[in-house]
Amino acid sequence: MSTAGRSPVRGGWLDPNKPFKDGVRPRKQQLGLALRALCCLLHSDEPAETGRRFLKQAEAAERLDCAADELSRYLNDTRIPSQDFLEHLHKEAGADAAVSGQDVGITLEALLTLRASALAEQRGCEHCQEMSGRIDSLIQRLNAPCPQCAAHERQQEARRRRQRKLAARLRSASREETRLRLELAEMKVTVADLRAELAEKLAAKAGPRERLRAAPSAGTQLPVPRRPGDRQLSARDVSAARQLVAQAEELDGSGREDLAFTLLRQGTTELLTPAETALVVVELRHRERDQLADDLIHVYGRDQENKDVMAVALELHEKGAPDDAGAVLRAALG
Repeated sequence: MSTAGRSPVRGGWLDPNKPFKDGVRPRKQQLGLALRALCCLLHSDEPAETGRRFLKQAEAAERLDCAADELSRYLNDTRIPSQDFLEHLHKEAGADAAVSGQDVGITLEALLTLRASALAEQRGCEHCQEMSGRIDSLIQRLNAPCPQCAAHERQQEARRRRQRKLAARLRSASREETRLRLELAEMKVTVADLRAELAEKLAAKAGPRERLRAAPSAGTQLPVPRRPGDRQLSARDVSAARQLVAQAEELDGSGREDLAFTLLRQGTTELLTPAETALVVVELRHRERDQLADDLIHVYGRDQENKDVMAVALELHEKGAPDDAGAVLRAALG
């Protein structure tokens, strides 16, 4: 059994696709379709399994104060109902539609207009047919979208598109800011690791000095530790320089050139000795990171003290990089 909110059973008395009887003219067919749609809104108060059920034809006719065969002719044949019948049907359908939360779909004025148009078609009156044509034209114009409303809707849609684009840009900017913050935090951790390693190296160098001062009368001469300006590099020094280059290479390879250069600049100026800095330049050349090497030479020669620049230039010359040695000196002079 059909229930509220569902279509009538195909082939039933309310089937919207049910064919009209022969001789039913187009305007009467339009009225018949409107009557069928209104009758579909009529429901019984008796509950069904899943909701209120549709009325049977006899039940609908009794509720509308007419005979069942008369109601059938209104819906499917040439018979045109009276104005009182249409008003009664529209009122009953509207009441049931309100209970089920549906829309009637047609105003009483439009329903009566369809009746007048069908009567004019039936009578064959030219004047009535002309008036019906005018009425149809007016109805079409009323149903057509208002140009101003359409323009306003287009403006609203354009504004909504701009808002969606702006929201997307803001989300993208927020993600980019988060990414940069994470990269900055990662870089700070890297610098902190290098500082800790430098502190460990300095502590290791301080140990032999303390032992030498503590035992001045020892019979055996203790090895003299390397001075900060000494160009001799230990395995730990070489490892620190190469670790810095490896981290910079990883950043540069992932498209973060600025972070790579910042890491090199802070590492060479704050953590490494001139000899280690020269090793960093040579290692960058070896790994074909020439742009990073050129930028580091220029900034180091421009910003560092002359004695450090000269120490780096000497180391580069001895390591077989006379061009880079000359470049760092020119950067210091320029």
